[in-house]
Amino acid sequence: MDDADLAEARCVFRGIEHILRIRNTGERLEVEVEDALTTDQWRAEFDAEFIEDLTHKTGNFKQYSIFCNMLHSALTQSSESVTLDLLTYADLELLRNRKAGGAQRSAPPARSSSLTSKRYLILIYSVEFDRIHYPLPLPYIGKPDPVYLRQVIRGLKDELAALKLAPREESRETEMRRLREELQRVTQEKQEADLALQRLQDLEIPNGKDVSHLRILKRAVQTLEAELQKERSRSQRLASKRKEESRQLTDQLEELRAVERTLRLKVKSLSTELAMYKRGRVTPTGPSPQSRSSSAGRGPIHRSSSRGENVTRRERSTSRERSGIGSREGRSLARQPRLSPSPVAIRPPRFDPTAYVRDKELKQKEMDLKK
Repeated sequence: MDDADLAEARCVFRGIEHILRIRNTGERLEVEVEDALTTDQWRAEFDAEFIEDLTHKTGNFKQYSIFCNMLHSALTQSSESVTLDLLTYADLELLRNRKAGGAQRSAPPARSSSLTSKRYLILIYSVEFDRIHYPLPLPYIGKPDPVYLRQVIRGLKDELAALKLAPREESRETEMRRLREELQRVTQEKQEADLALQRLQDLEIPNGKDVSHLRILKRAVQTLEAELQKERSRSQRLASKRKEESRQLTDQLEELRAVERTLRLKVKSLSTELAMYKRGRVTPTGPSPQSRSSSAGRGPIHRSSSRGENVTRRERSTSRERSGIGSREGRSLARQPRLSPSPVAIRPPRFDPTAYVRDKELKQKEMDLKK
């Protein structure tokens, strides 16, 4: 921590919110604790010798600068190995008895009122197999004095006026800026103290039971606010997830619609082609009768007539079978004229199984799309 380093934070001890301020001037450590509800204050100053002697008594010696750094880390919660706690004198005695092995024996009540009003800021240093407690005693100083705050404000105003009359240098400007910030902070603290004092004067609390009830309600409200924040975060995550799923489903729907349009065009084209086949306007692909007659003419002349008759019968039987299958699948096909029994005669169009299977699949797809 640097010289004149000031750190402030709000901490909750035993369910009560406190304002903790730590100021290190390099030679002295100033610690102040204020109850956020009642504005009661506890303040003390410690020099380097007291801090080092305190750490030596605990059995884990720390130098003054290292102790200040540990306290600052615990206040800002920048390290998990150091934490803070605020205890009364009775709580401290119970802690000592428990550490000494007398946890079953209760601590004797404090006789002095100064001890009962005093608070102890405990710096807890947690190592792997041990926990070291450094207690800092803080005497009770009461509530903030509005008269003192007014005097501080008046003095700051006088100092500010004197600085305005002085020559304007960079150091003076920096000091004036710092004083303005300090004045604003002190003014705000004074206003908060006045409001808290007014509320305490207006508030009539019959006993401590209502105070504890108020604290319980305050903690319940804080818990409900935390749960509400968690539910909001979870709802936002679910909404983002639903939105992403909706976008993916929309993209898939657009792709399916494009595929459907493509399939409809393909079905329409194939239906037109099939109708033309049925009407006999398009001749199926295959060797022409001229090529077949020419290939038959180029055959060997020395074949026997009996073998030619067998080939002719086989071709006729094959033609009748194919024409029979074609009549079962599509009776709308045009009938071909009867051919002569010559081996080189023009054959009727052959039945194309591939075209039939493809036509059947397209019809099935068209029915599925309509559904």
